[in-house]
Amino acid sequence: MHQDTIINKFEKAGMVTVIVVWLLRIWLGPVLNYALLLTTTLLSIYYLWFGFFIFNKVRPLDLLYQETRRSLGAFKIGSSILAGFVMSYGLIAILFGFLFFPLMQTVLAIAAIFTVLMTGYVLYAHLHRKKHPVLCKRFYPRLGILIVFLMLLIAPPLELRLNILFREYPEFVEAYLDYRQNPACEESIERLREKRSRFR
Repeated sequence: MHQDTIINKFEKAGMVTVIVVWLLRIWLGPVLNYALLLTTTLLSIYYLWFGFFIFNKVRPLDLLYQETRRSLGAFKIGSSILAGFVMSYGLIAILFGFLFFPLMQTVLAIAAIFTVLMTGYVLYAHLHRKKHPVLCKRFYPRLGILIVFLMLLIAPPLELRLNILFREYPEFVEAYLDYRQNPACEESIERLREKRSRFR
């Protein structure tokens, strides 16, 4: 039950693929926007639907066995489903951060709060209540990767992030900064929409 299932193998392969795409997106720029959008969204859906199976290392058919069901208490069920949701939302937030979608800062901040709260909850259960150390250790690397990339997209100044992620598209940088200064201006909104459409 503690060995990787096919669900875990797909998850790990997906995570590696997504991180590679993220790093290449930073290096190569918006030419990889479609790959970024596709891979990150798919992994987000995967965590949302399979978080319980990923963190408990069980297969759907294992739930037919009474022994497996008995080993899954409230903490294992609740924390794994919750962690799947946090991972899913965090991945979508990172997507917002790369592509500068509307409400980007709010989405990133909420994701960071969720991730920190989830990490704190797992640490409390693991270190203070001494519950399920094996399961808790499965959360740490995934939540750690999530919080590192969230901080990389939150901490640097907005203009610096724009100049890194869109360094070859100064027109978009200028349009986005103008929109930030005049968010209610129809002309600024239309100009930003026009510049963004060139990446599709």
